[in-house]
Amino acid sequence: MKKYIIAIMAMALLLLAGCKSSSTGGTRAKAFIGGTQALSFDFVEGSPPPEVFDGGNFPFDVTLNIQNKGEFDVPKEKVKVSLKGFFPGDFNTPNTTKNPEENMDRSYIDSEGNTIPGTVTFLSFPGFNFLGKLPANNQFNIRAELCYNYGFTAATDICVLDDLTQFNDLVCTVNEKKTVDSSSSPIQIENFLENVAGTDKVGFNFDVVHRGAGLLSKQDTQCNDDQPNKDKVFVQVDSGLPGLTCSGLADGNATSGFVTLFGGKRMIRCTQDTSGADLQGQDFEKKVTITGTFGYKEHKQRDILVKHATG
Repeated sequence: MKKYIIAIMAMALLLLAGCKSSSTGGTRAKAFIGGTQALSFDFVEGSPPPEVFDGGNFPFDVTLNIQNKGEFDVPKEKVKVSLKGFFPGDFNTPNTTKNPEENMDRSYIDSEGNTIPGTVTFLSFPGFNFLGKLPANNQFNIRAELCYNYGFTAATDICVLDDLTQFNDLVCTVNEKKTVDSSSSPIQIENFLENVAGTDKVGFNFDVVHRGAGLLSKQDTQCNDDQPNKDKVFVQVDSGLPGLTCSGLADGNATSGFVTLFGGKRMIRCTQDTSGADLQGQDFEKKVTITGTFGYKEHKQRDILVKHATG
């Protein structure tokens, strides 16, 4: 009898929890996978092999596995892999620069909430063969540099009020820090803060932050991280309303341009003038979307021992 009563109570608690979940609308849908990943790559095991022999009798390939783990599509012509760290003539002068044979499509969350992985591809550099003769065993380094364009999307809601002097019983709050949904990318949008900026104005500011380990540069510069291309990100802000202006953006317009990150961070300030918008006496939340593009370079390296073949 006691077990029967416990079972009935457990069922009642489950029903109560179900009703509570329905009344609150359930879990908030996830907009992005999130994180700081972009293109991920590494040497395929055994390619190059850890050891080869001199004398031209041990040909081998160098093969890389590349995957788009972030949430930005990259055309194949915007991805370049270069092999460095050795004199090509020592290894039969193989081709040391290539683009992938397919576009690197992004990872994403589909309409059902499933995570769809991005493109996975293999890039091979054939024709390696140490033709010369060494006096003794010698270790060489093969460094693979991946240079590509990448980007990000971030979104949040700002509060727009017909009367910014009233703060009682409102549908949303102006003066507060907002939650930002950001796509997976080495560049993230953080610390989004909205505030009242005038009778018919709201202001907001946010940080553009570098969270990756690669080298950041201006887009379409072949990852040239010298000045004035170093640490540059192109940023565009869109509220869908007229009267938006932002400061801190160079070589663009009122809502887009390049920003230079110092110490991996830069703040952008924006003002949304609502005097020209037909609010029709309404208070509401409005989506603000922040997008951007940049150049990115990362590297991996592998040691290879060339042994002296006797005889």
